[in-house]
Amino acid sequence: MSEEKIETCFICGKEFDMNKADLGYYRNGKYPICDFCADFYRFYNEDLTSKKE
Repeated sequence: MSEEKIETCFICGKEFDMNKADLGYYRNGKYPICDFCADFYRFYNEDLTSKKE
């Protein structure tokens, strides 16, 4: 069992365990992003990149 690594999401301020987060990651290596925000912004980024100019 991995040790808890409690972080505060850089975007929403929610505390979460980085070791249990499926989508959580560190943006630019130092800004923690929780599952919810990672999922939300992934959808947002996919929407922007799927549009053809």
